[in-house]
Amino acid sequence: MLTIVLIGTGGSEGIPVPGCNCPVCNEARLYKFLRRSTASMVITNYGTTITVDMSLETSSYTEELYIDAVLVTHWHHDHIAGLYKFRWGGAPVDLFAPKGNADPEITRYPGNMRVHFVKPLETIYVGDFTITPFKLNHTVETMGYLIRLGRNSVAILYDTKGLPSETEEFLKKNNVRIALIDATYGPGFQGEKHNNIDEAVEIGMSIGAEKIVLVHISHHNLPYSKLVKYVNSKWSNVMVSHDGMIINLV
Repeated sequence: MLTIVLIGTGGSEGIPVPGCNCPVCNEARLYKFLRRSTASMVITNYGTTITVDMSLETSSYTEELYIDAVLVTHWHHDHIAGLYKFRWGGAPVDLFAPKGNADPEITRYPGNMRVHFVKPLETIYVGDFTITPFKLNHTVETMGYLIRLGRNSVAILYDTKGLPSETEEFLKKNNVRIALIDATYGPGFQGEKHNNIDEAVEIGMSIGAEKIVLVHISHHNLPYSKLVKYVNSKWSNVMVSHDGMIINLV
């Protein structure tokens, strides 16, 4: 069995945003529909455990786990803040990341981490997992990752606006079961760095994903209850994520 734990599902500001009284943040406070942490996750087959990005909150979550590897999508601080604490752990851990805009504090003083810079479509092996990085469209060099184990393949597409054509073609060929896709903004909102809900779903459909999970959701979106209603009214294979969501693949 393959288990995915979504530790964080928000944008960099989280939900609720301190001092913000927009409908999204107010509903989150009232009903505890919280997205406190930037998009980050753990994936495990109970023999090998990998994190994808490490927000500030992730390092606390991983204190009770043995982590075999960390995949970094890009070096924006909301996605790597947890590394500053995590690097002082006792056991050695492999960290895979794009080279562009690499954080000098981490690369010069990695602590327990062994830093490896990845290139698009060059395969990585961690335990039983086969991992392939691929390019995404963001403001700095950014990678997504296809993580494969047996017949299960999980595509992580954090922080992107659309897809490069070579990435789309690669993912189409790999029978993606679950795609976790940046859906920062609400319907109709046009941003330069991130997708809105409909753009995220369009990406998932274009690569033939069996199930699409919307992540990296900011307060520039619909309130959680309205967002779920909107998604359920349009698609049967799309899920709205929340912090702590668990997805099992058998």
